[in-house]
Amino acid sequence: MGGDAESWQHFRRRWPEFFPAEEYESAISGVSPSIADYPYWLDQIWRGGETDPYLEIMLGVRPTPEPDENWPENAPATHLRSIAPLEFALDWNTGRIRYRSACDFQRALYLLYRESWRARVCERCEALYIASRESQRYCSTDCSEEMQREVKRKWWAEHGREWREQRSRIQSKKRGKGNGTKKAR
Repeated sequence: MGGDAESWQHFRRRWPEFFPAEEYESAISGVSPSIADYPYWLDQIWRGGETDPYLEIMLGVRPTPEPDENWPENAPATHLRSIAPLEFALDWNTGRIRYRSACDFQRALYLLYRESWRARVCERCEALYIASRESQRYCSTDCSEEMQREVKRKWWAEHGREWREQRSRIQSKKRGKGNGTKKAR
């Protein structure tokens, strides 16, 4: 997704409830801090980049930092709008953390955070995808099949000649062993 106003308007038309309406308005009008940089930082996190403080800001666990000596005004984190979750509490009796998101984006990000092993980058086309099993290395069957073809082409280029020669020797030995008669069935 592009970071321009038109991209945000298109996204809002398709998924109006994904972010709160006022957050869409801020991103479309270019106000800072906003959610306009969420796609960039999510991409960075997905590809194994730095998570702190961007993941916490996007989940609403940490507020948007105020510019000061620790966070200068041009620091990327000061441009991200933190959306407070509806609930974030520690439950002593169950030993659990309750997190209830304020929007669909936070819900999706939290679920991905809980199973971050699913966030993958396709080994062939480098597309981001959510894996359905641990051994999955490609985003689609098209990429998987293309990689299998590529591996086979490489193997044939390296070993095909010797394999054909060996097979030819085996076939000629088989032809020479018989008495020349074949049983009819």
